Amino acid sequence: MYNFSAMKTKLTAKSAFLFPLSIIPVRGGHLREIILCVALMLISCTLCASQGAYPTSYAPGYLLEDLLSGEYNEKHQVVKWYATPGDISEFNGQLGESGALYSFVDTTIIVNREDDKVYYTIFKTAPMITNEEGDFVNASNCHVCGVNLGYFSYIIENDSIYVNKFKRSFATHGSFGAKSYSLSMINLGDGYELLKVDDPYEGMGTWSVTTRFYWEGELMLGMISEENNRGSRDKDQKGYYEFTAEFTYDKDKHSIIVNQKGYRMEEKRGRRIPLNKTRNLVFDGYTLQF
Repeated sequence: MYNFSAMKTKLTAKSAFLFPLSIIPVRGGHLREIILCVALMLISCTLCASQGAYPTSYAPGYLLEDLLSGEYNEKHQVVKWYATPGDISEFNGQLGESGALYSFVDTTIIVNREDDKVYYTIFKTAPMITNEEGDFVNASNCHVCGVNLGYFSYIIENDSIYVNKFKRSFATHGSFGAKSYSLSMINLGDGYELLKVDDPYEGMGTWSVTTRFYWEGELMLGMISEENNRGSRDKDQKGYYEFTAEFTYDKDKHSIIVNQKGYRMEEKRGRRIPLNKTRNLVFDGYTLQF
């Protein structure tokens, strides 16, 4: 697991012993050795900084502040941090003029594993601004503009918090620069917990819900779980259709059973044709695929 210290990095006696400081004449033959020594000292400091634990009094927002090396704002309950040019691709180019990004804790989901509890904190990131009305809003607020989702997971042992996994961005969901999705955690057994994201969207006369399942920040499965064209057709008009999908889960078989029901109206005769399909999708723990 990754243990991130909440304290500022200090050079400990142990690291000083491993890489003792000494005065070396700066000559051409020793320059490379000096650079190597300094680099090793920096690595040592980083390793020592990651050996601590957080106190249980730390709320998810303050954990996120440390993980992102940012600054927590109590008023907006957001962590402000600065991205690099290399982060442009990861965050879909959604960087503010100063390179600042803002991350909000969305929700924390608790998963029980035998005698342990694993905490999954999902957070959303966007380039925020204060508009003319004084509201703190996403600078990217077009119809298809969402927010970047990231997560970290942790456990609590001996009155300390230990972070297991951390990913700054694994997906983009939402619309008009805001949250429109819903989150839930699905237990498929044997430690396979999948984050389920239901993300609705409306446009061009069609309303739909896209459902995606993520495991440790990786997309495992995605589909349109609900859709209709009610914005352009009446329910009994030719060409109209609607369907919904229901999900059930089998922890013993590590599977998701998808049952799709609905109907469509024929274009020519206007006959109502029912839809009823079922698929059993099994998660393979070796290939990590359905």
